[in-house]
Amino acid sequence: MPEYKDRGGLCMGCMNPLPEGRRECGICGYPANGNNEPMYLPVGTILSDRYVVGKLLDHVGDAAVYIGFDRVLKSLIIMREFFPDTLVERAPDGEIQVISGCENTFRDYYEKFRVHARALARMRELSSVVALYDIFDQNRTAYTISEYCEGNTLETRLKQVGGRMNWDEARPLFMPLLSSLISLHSAGVFHLGISPNNIIVGSDGKLHLQGFSIPEARRVSTDLRPHLIAGYSAPEQYDFGQDIGAWSDVYGLAATIFRTLTGNPPPEGSRRAKDSNDLFVPSEIAAEMPDYIAAALFNALQVKPDNRIRSIEHFRDQLSTAPAVSRLRENEDQDPQNTVEAEEEEPVPEKKNNRAKYAMLIVLAVFVFLLLLAGTTLLIMFPDLFRGGEETSSTPLPSLIESTTTSTTTTQTEEASYATPGLVGKSYYDVRESNLIGGMKVEVEYKVYSDRPIGEIIKQTPNAETPAAAGATIKVIISDGPKDKLVPDLSGWNSQQAEQLLKSLGFRVTISKVYSETYDIDIVESVQEAGKSLEEGSMVTLRVSETKLTTTTQPTEATNWWDNF
Repeated sequence: MPEYKDRGGLCMGCMNPLPEGRRECGICGYPANGNNEPMYLPVGTILSDRYVVGKLLDHVGDAAVYIGFDRVLKSLIIMREFFPDTLVERAPDGEIQVISGCENTFRDYYEKFRVHARALARMRELSSVVALYDIFDQNRTAYTISEYCEGNTLETRLKQVGGRMNWDEARPLFMPLLSSLISLHSAGVFHLGISPNNIIVGSDGKLHLQGFSIPEARRVSTDLRPHLIAGYSAPEQYDFGQDIGAWSDVYGLAATIFRTLTGNPPPEGSRRAKDSNDLFVPSEIAAEMPDYIAAALFNALQVKPDNRIRSIEHFRDQLSTAPAVSRLRENEDQDPQNTVEAEEEEPVPEKKNNRAKYAMLIVLAVFVFLLLLAGTTLLIMFPDLFRGGEETSSTPLPSLIESTTTSTTTTQTEEASYATPGLVGKSYYDVRESNLIGGMKVEVEYKVYSDRPIGEIIKQTPNAETPAAAGATIKVIISDGPKDKLVPDLSGWNSQQAEQLLKSLGFRVTISKVYSETYDIDIVESVQEAGKSLEEGSMVTLRVSETKLTTTTQPTEATNWWDNF
């Protein structure tokens, strides 16, 4: 066995110094002589002649997870050992021994573990992902080393702040995480275990995602022991016949946001009703939640993957729908064509402003008139004086102008002391939350239809790297998404929730009452234009059942999410 043991005066539970003679750590309470179960690596084991193995933190289907210590960087680490306990055993010398008959399966999953780790290591610059910085082989298996993120889990933080947050508090936390997930998915990396316990609220106040596993460890129907998280794993992860992918992470992230805003996770994925109409929250919480957020979450928590938001990009767009509409209205209010409406809405301040302007103009006109009158009088009375002055001043005049120009240029140069950041390709909704260099601000000039995600910055003024003064405003043109939008099939939805979702997508809605033998009263029987791509503002017809089939009783302490819409 190439490893050796060395506790090095450290507590193996938290890797803080442990004074000699202490029976347990005064910080975490881990016993001074504590050890891991025999099937796992003993504490104090040294790997790669660098990393000290500490207490076992978890076993997640494909790996054993330990706290550890990097003796080179002198820092805490998280160590993952590829240890699929359904396929291997621990030999007396500490090496991995594959169970007879499982060699091919082990080799297949071992290679997937390494490929997955290498892909994660290439994404270590993402601010919302705990960085993985080393991969190596030892003990006939593979190990990964990740940074240890100081802070509390999101679940712990929520309990500290009363159990939940409102959207204004949660939004700046989650938006950077969504951007990082988009990058991960672009690289073919899926988490499939997003939950408040796999997200750390770091000492920097930002969210950091940890707890990655290979996909086979996050679903049933594989040769690994599935590590699924009740309330956060998507229904298809419990199903033997369905694919998993980006839409599964959409579900996990939406469930995490749902828990953050409501205080409780959704029902367990394996038990969810097939009509997705089983999300209940206290009435007072449902009433305070913005409608567009409720619509986005409900759409992301659909039981059937085909009915669910399919990508993190689209989920981010729907979470940003209302702010985009609000800003568009603000821009319209500033348009000269809307001046009359603005005056009608706020007549008193406008009149006061006009009076002040008129008064200033009158004073200025009187002043100019008196100045001209005085000049004319002097010209008539002392013509030689003006001729002499003209000859005297004709020579220095150019130097005076040059001096003034130079002074102005110098002032402007001093003010334009920052290089304008490049914003093209970034999301406006992320950028506006950032502290830009020199205190610069971002303002939407206008929006255009495009095939780019809603909110993506297409053009900016001034251009990137152009000198600009501190506090300057960067005007941007952003995408408003495609002009034509796909009308979703909302059969089986509550009519109110369906209407709300269609309106959030920019459609107008009309309701047609129909007799139905399948759907109860106020449930959507069909959407007449489902599957078609229509322009924003087009009319969509909801065919809603008016047939009373059953009588249901809602819980007294909670209300259906959509009853308040």
